[in-house]
Amino acid sequence: MDLKEAFEVAMQGEVEGRELYRVAAQQTDDKKAKEVFMSLSNDEDMHLHFLKKLYAEYEKGKEIELPELPKIREFDDAESPIFTREFKKFVKEKDFEMTTLSIGMKLELEAAQFYKDMAKQSDSEKLKEFFSYLAKWEEGHFEALKKQKGYFEEYYKSKYSFFRGF
Repeated sequence: MDLKEAFEVAMQGEVEGRELYRVAAQQTDDKKAKEVFMSLSNDEDMHLHFLKKLYAEYEKGKEIELPELPKIREFDDAESPIFTREFKKFVKEKDFEMTTLSIGMKLELEAAQFYKDMAKQSDSEKLKEFFSYLAKWEEGHFEALKKQKGYFEEYYKSKYSFFRGF
């Protein structure tokens, strides 16, 4: 895959993530989840902005200048990083939110792997640094979503009889 195609694929992925999280923020009634999903949407939008800027420089044949990259945000609540603890009581009724977590995990994992691959393939040290940064950021999103899904898993599985405790 050439660099132009890589930028196009990356930008499309960021748009998809941004829209998924934006809709999730609009749909959920959990205050903390609404804030976190909007934050995730904003992160993806920021990645898109960075990619567009670098792509424009690449297209013009300019030397690529990395934008000031913000510190990667941590999800500080280890038990329930996205939803409030009270939300767990109602998770059996929250198919949309659980689906968002699952789809989000897939998107974030794919994005992280894509950016790792692009970092390896890049001849430019600046692009290696940039793609590695995005890979790390997307991995952080994946880990937060995975942790949250694990927090709810037993409750959600019991709804659909995926799990039977003995």
